[in-house]
Amino acid sequence: MKKEQLLSMIKELVAIPSVTGGARESEPGEWLMARLKELPYFRENPRGLRLVDTPLEGSPHRLRSLVARVDAARETKRTILLIGHYDVVDTGCYGDIAEYAFDTEALGRIFGAGEDTLYGRGVMDMKCGAAIEAALIEEFAADREMFDVNLVMALVGDEENASAGMRGVLPVIDEMRREGLDFIAALNTEPGEAGKSGLVGPMVFLGTLGKLMPSFYIRGRDAHVGNCYNGYSALLAASRLVCLAEGNPHLADPLHGVCQPSWICLDMRALRESYSVTVPDRAYAYFNCFTTNNSPALVLEQMKGLAASALDESSRQIAESCRALTEIGYEGAQFVPPAPAVYTLDELKALARARRGEAFEAELKDFIENIPPGDMRARGLKVVDFIADCSGAEGPYIVCFFLSPWLPPRTDFTQDERDMRVVEAARRVKRLCAESCGLDMAEVELFAGLCDLSYVGGIVSEADVAALSCNTPGWGVIYDIPLREMQGLGLPVMNLGPSGEAPHKKDERLHLRYSLEILPELLKSAIREIAS
Repeated sequence: MKKEQLLSMIKELVAIPSVTGGARESEPGEWLMARLKELPYFRENPRGLRLVDTPLEGSPHRLRSLVARVDAARETKRTILLIGHYDVVDTGCYGDIAEYAFDTEALGRIFGAGEDTLYGRGVMDMKCGAAIEAALIEEFAADREMFDVNLVMALVGDEENASAGMRGVLPVIDEMRREGLDFIAALNTEPGEAGKSGLVGPMVFLGTLGKLMPSFYIRGRDAHVGNCYNGYSALLAASRLVCLAEGNPHLADPLHGVCQPSWICLDMRALRESYSVTVPDRAYAYFNCFTTNNSPALVLEQMKGLAASALDESSRQIAESCRALTEIGYEGAQFVPPAPAVYTLDELKALARARRGEAFEAELKDFIENIPPGDMRARGLKVVDFIADCSGAEGPYIVCFFLSPWLPPRTDFTQDERDMRVVEAARRVKRLCAESCGLDMAEVELFAGLCDLSYVGGIVSEADVAALSCNTPGWGVIYDIPLREMQGLGLPVMNLGPSGEAPHKKDERLHLRYSLEILPELLKSAIREIAS
């Protein structure tokens, strides 16, 4: 794998503006497909190379993911899965130099790049890793004695959004498994700095963080603001929820002495179409929640407790406000504390089913299928609002549910023999990095930037599936995960990626010596160690 050829491939991939959700998101996969098709191996084995059309929920654009398979010279079922993504985040942060975001030469002049630095959107996250994996496939296809295991590479889009690409190729990988391939591990080449903020240099990860989206629908009571105590502000309850949950250390989920940030609110607002001098009676809030041990069912219980506290505190605040204003001359309607309720989405659906009868399921299905394309969070909220109307339940109440995406956590530090084999392989690579290159490689348990290793490594229980499927609006339509295929993999994972700085920022940059000269050899060593 020559440095000059690898650098040229990275620059060509970066030049393709494959922004997540954009019209050109799939072009890197198509470009690599055309390149690989010219190799003698794939001319003789065309079935080993395919572009997979994967659903991109709520978008008019088609997403295409690249899957390439090269079998070892000596027949074997043992196979290592390489994964990566070629979509990139948008270029808004570049400001007045956004037109140069995909031009590595121009950005090099703007930022004053040295010999060891390459600037560009996606240059480290993760066009470099995708190029290294593709180059490795090319090299193995030319010399199939290189490894005594087969390699399957899946490069996908939408990783920076809801991982539709990886979810879409899981059935293809599972098909190979059912036909006889024995997948023994999955390797990713995400940049280390994206997985361990604040740390720069060589890194190897032996797991990945999980993510849930705890979400709340708040139904209050409307009233003219002049008679506000006849109403109940859904926004007040939503704001109480945010205050209770935001950064709450009791909601955090540390693992082995390492803790990630606790819940962070990603959006909170009233659900209304236009301006109105009316107490807002519908609102929502949803949060980012990192997980390591906490199951969806446990998080749902935490949500119910938060919702009950938010309603209780809101009622006390409204009652105290009414009392204090009455003392200084307010003569309007008095606040009568209601009996607030908390429901899970599954419980709210049961209320709607009891009220509407057998027609409810057909009505719900028709509503979901006819929601216009758009953001899957917004579409999910429309579904919850529809179910709330069907239920006939009187506010105030809060509905607890999940929005997409969901990423299960994965760690190799278990008692499983396959997992420990990958841990030992990673530590041998770490020693090789020190002995041969004089570089100290950091070993990190969880890739904290979230990545597609969750879908090939996650160990998913039936209880997890039940909690999610019953409480995620539009499950299977607005948001679909091939759970059977996921449960059939559950692979040990390793992330061994390039080094650089500032992922997702305008000065995103790649460190060339380690990334192009050292990392490719370490990746080959990792494959050989796992195979042995």
